[in-house]
Amino acid sequence: MNEAEALAAERTRLRLTCRHLAGHGPIHPAEPFEAIAAWLRENGSRDLGGGFVPGVQPDVYGTGALVEDFEAEIAALFDMPAARFMPSGCMAQPIALRIWSDRAGNPTTAFHPTSHLELHEEFGYRELHGLSAHLVGDANRPTTAGDVIELIGPGGAAHETGLASLLVELPAREIGGQLPSWEELVALSELCRDHGIRLHLDGARVWQAAPAYGRSLSEIAALFDSVYVSFYKDVGALAGAMLLGPREFVDEAAIWQRRQGGTLHSAMANIISARLNLAGCLERMPLLVERARQVAALFSCHERASVIPDPPHTSMFHLRLEGEEEQLLQARDRVARETGIWLFGTLKTVEGQAACQVEISMGKASLALENEALAEAIALLF
Repeated sequence: MNEAEALAAERTRLRLTCRHLAGHGPIHPAEPFEAIAAWLRENGSRDLGGGFVPGVQPDVYGTGALVEDFEAEIAALFDMPAARFMPSGCMAQPIALRIWSDRAGNPTTAFHPTSHLELHEEFGYRELHGLSAHLVGDANRPTTAGDVIELIGPGGAAHETGLASLLVELPAREIGGQLPSWEELVALSELCRDHGIRLHLDGARVWQAAPAYGRSLSEIAALFDSVYVSFYKDVGALAGAMLLGPREFVDEAAIWQRRQGGTLHSAMANIISARLNLAGCLERMPLLVERARQVAALFSCHERASVIPDPPHTSMFHLRLEGEEEQLLQARDRVARETGIWLFGTLKTVEGQAACQVEISMGKASLALENEALAEAIALLF
């Protein structure tokens, strides 16, 4: 084993054995499947020695009580007419924008410059669905009604074609989990409705937005025409997503899901995993929003650290650290060895500066760390 391999092995050991600040902490890969199997044994078919008593049955190509009951549960949670379980947001969100464009006879949509659709999906909205997109607003802050007016007004980039839809991410991950104010969000919603623009919510992490706003998920959803949520991020389940909206919209989305190969023979494990983990996510999210603010304050009191936004809007934030990447990683490793606390993972160098940035997202693990121990670990980092 050479020096680089030895270092990588040591860092893997530390990451897997330390207590984590961010996320849910390391778990054995078998644990999610063991929880699913245990639930199925409790609620599924049971062997009575001479045969089986029917219990929970697998979904089949997106139908059956298992998935349909869950869809109804999520639709009720957001007070929306219908919902459709899908494998991923990368499938669900372009489908939503495609449907709104088809209804309007206009292939033009818009979203934030840091939207997942623009940065991480190989332009699926364009290549698969033939949509064109305007990037709206400043890349370092949430989209506002003023940004949309500038885009669609006289002289704006979308003045001639208008917009069929606008996608808004709450919270916006790439800018540290920022949210527009509630008043700004309401104004944006009213503007879109006045101009016939369908407003779609990228709610991959909307579970954070509800306690941050002090509003229910249904109050947030009421401002939008369609909503996407993820189950593997804050919820901590296996892969899976839900697309919500009017019944005809969801029925049409199901057809597009089938066309794209997203209607799996069964998604039983993913559906059960989401149902098992969702209640815990909703219960702890208010605690995690508050925890993010506590943790951010512990970092901010050090000269070489800054938080974006400060204070955090939700249960996540971006942490900027002054120093060279490898020096900071070595300091992190030392903290892990001496305190047993893993402060962060991969760092991203800030272009042209001797500084790095990392996303810190609160999960179950952060609630198990005492403030005094965490403060000592952060002090040791510097």
